[in-house]
Order: sequence, then C-alpha cells, then structure tokens
Amino acid sequence: MNSSDLRETMSNVIAYDDARESAPLEHEITLLTGVGLIACAFFTPSRTRAVLHAVVGGALLLRSASGRDGMRKWARPQREAKPRSRILVTP
Repeated sequence: MNSSDLRETMSNVIAYDDARESAPLEHEITLLTGVGLIACAFFTPSRTRAVLHAVVGGALLLRSASGRDGMRKWARPQREAKPRSRILVTP
C-alpha cells in the first residue's frame, strides 16, 4: 500500500465518520475513558505500560474532542451567527 492509497483510505474514513450519526453519549464516554487511562498511567508500576496508557488515553481525548458532535459542541453552545464585518482594522 503506497502513501496515496493510505491518504485516500484515511480520507474515506474521515468522510464516513463525519456523515454518520453519533451514538448516544459517544464522545462523553470516550472522554471519560481517556481520562481514566491517563490516571491509570500514573499508578502503574511498569513504565512501558504507563506510556501505553498515556498514549491511548491521549488519543481518546483527541477523539472525544473531534467530530461534529464532539466536546467542542458541548463546550460552546450554538449561538446565532452574526455576520462578519468586512472592515479590516489594523493598529
């Protein structure tokens, strides 16, 4: 598999994820799981396992924030869109 095939596959996966409906509480559960894995990384006796827990937990945190129904949507409720001014003010 060359890099253009890999890019096309990733593009298709992202397009599919953006088009589908999210499962109920999908991003919230992903957030809690990521935080839990990062917390476990602090208490595990093996450094290798700690790093793996932290990496997977970080990836889950990023996943929980991504997508149209991610944490971004929860943190900032939809407001009415104000038209942007086309006037550019520079100091």
